[in-house]
Amino acid sequence: MVNLLLISLAPAAGGAIGLYLWMTRTPAIKHTGLAVGQATITRRRRPMAVRVGGCA
Repeated sequence: MVNLLLISLAPAAGGAIGLYLWMTRTPAIKHTGLAVGQATITRRRRPMAVRVGGCA
């Protein structure tokens, strides 16, 4: 009885997990804004640090 339950629920659970992973993936960078012949640069993943307070 347990085997029948697992056989019927496993594909639905796997499909739900696959759909969740597909919908929450990070989008691919399709266009970097470079012209032909320009050197590529590494894109920053985090914003740069901003100093809070007075100047140093």
